[in-house]
Amino acid sequence: MRAAVKKAADTATMKTAGKAEAMALDMKAGGTMAATEAVGKAAKKKLKAADRLALVTLSRAPWDLGPLTPRQIAGKVIEPVTTVDPKTGKTSNPNGVIRTRRETWVERYLRKGKLSAAQANAAEQLAEAAQGRRGRDMLASMVKVDTSASDFDPAVAHLDRRRRFHAMWAAIPASCRPAVEHVVLNDHSLRSMAGCNSGKAEARYLDRLQRGLEALTR
Repeated sequence: MRAAVKKAADTATMKTAGKAEAMALDMKAGGTMAATEAVGKAAKKKLKAADRLALVTLSRAPWDLGPLTPRQIAGKVIEPVTTVDPKTGKTSNPNGVIRTRRETWVERYLRKGKLSAAQANAAEQLAEAAQGRRGRDMLASMVKVDTSASDFDPAVAHLDRRRRFHAMWAAIPASCRPAVEHVVLNDHSLRSMAGCNSGKAEARYLDRLQRGLEALTR
């Protein structure tokens, strides 16, 4: 009888000890999990702080010009978009804006060495002055601009460009005007001119284009 009671007591003691040990293990595990969660939260806070710092120190992202493959940029010019201060004449591009535009035939002939820099500059000035022609600026007289706060008068500028164009056009030899008009004013290639169906004909028209633009540089 005493042996049975002792055995039961030992069993109860072992169960109690087992429960206590299990509870201790659970508490230890809970403490470990809590500590792990605390470390994780601290790490997340550090990462968030690092992200905030990274956002502040990030460099400016480049402008998306699309796929700049050789096929996509063929015949195009990549250039910054600048604004001109009317008072100082200085150009600025604070946001670093870049754009692509189609290369003109004058620029293409300049790049290929068929036109000199002076001839290309004369072509650019002629094209700018051509904006004053009535046929190329039909809506200019319809635009109403308030110029009370400025000395710039668009109507006067329009007439100045028109007068300048006629003066420049008169300086070009009559035999060279068709080639100059076709390439500079209409922005077409020499090959697309009527009768330009061979290399010799293209060279002949190119000579007329060069002589016509050369007359504007004198």
